[in-house]
Amino acid sequence: MTRSGLVRSQWGFVLVMLSAIGFAAKGIFAKVAYREGADPSTVLTLRMLSVLPVYLFCIYWFGQKRQDSRPSLAGRDIWTIVFMGLLGFDVSAVLDFEGLARVSAGEERLILFLYPTFVVFLSALYRQKPVGSREILASGLAYAGIALVTAGSRSTGGISLSGFLLVLGSALFYAIYLVGMEGLLRRVNPLWLTSVVMTIATGSIFFQALVTGALHFGRIDTRAFTMILLMGLFSTLLPTFFMSIGISLIGASRAAVISFLGPVVTLFMAMVFLGEKLTLLEKAGTIVVLSGVALVTLRKEPRTEVQKDGVGVEELAE
Repeated sequence: MTRSGLVRSQWGFVLVMLSAIGFAAKGIFAKVAYREGADPSTVLTLRMLSVLPVYLFCIYWFGQKRQDSRPSLAGRDIWTIVFMGLLGFDVSAVLDFEGLARVSAGEERLILFLYPTFVVFLSALYRQKPVGSREILASGLAYAGIALVTAGSRSTGGISLSGFLLVLGSALFYAIYLVGMEGLLRRVNPLWLTSVVMTIATGSIFFQALVTGALHFGRIDTRAFTMILLMGLFSTLLPTFFMSIGISLIGASRAAVISFLGPVVTLFMAMVFLGEKLTLLEKAGTIVVLSGVALVTLRKEPRTEVQKDGVGVEELAE
């Protein structure tokens, strides 16, 4: 593979890994806020509003650059952005935060991170992109690892069926978003595109909460507000940017498999910050998950030419 292709692959791996770690911390921040009396709808809405100014600035800043160097968006592209944005960061987020109120932070992350498996096979189904043997084996190992961890978690108590289904639905919608946006992320500056998607989702979430009367700002104390601000920065703004750039560099399928690191990170964060214990099965599952991730991330890429219209690392560094 070319040197520039190798650099893109390495950057893609690092950015997706950082994104997975950031998203993994979301459940920890949310659980602390819930313990302070905050409700899911208010936490989700404030989380999105806290970083909205940054997304709006990025729309303007990167939009100016896009006018000079990027092809214009067709009407179909605009509808794709709106629809996928609502699925990936509105419907998916609402289901996730409601589910998180019913299951533990570790269980939420384990269920949610079934989405990489959905992404791998949805890509093959809708994009006519063959799934490589390494991706299949890596997904199988990671899935088996998560199953072990789930078994270890359930041995300490039952799991809420409604919480399980809510988070599972969130995982499915997020996977659809990643697959549906992959083509646009390769053609359009991912920072600009992510900012547009998140702005649309934020407006929708705020409107829904306002209409239904689900906002309860009076329940948010200083500690809960601090957790929400940290969640906005480290588990929303940075991870969404990192994931979008990572997909533009290495594709949705490979990025999804790397994201299996998320549940492992959440387990250890839950141990440190929430006092959750790690069972023997959870430890074994962690090793299996890491093996699956290593299998797909340490492979040699086939020699391919970098797309001329792709967003290079050099451009993103400007």
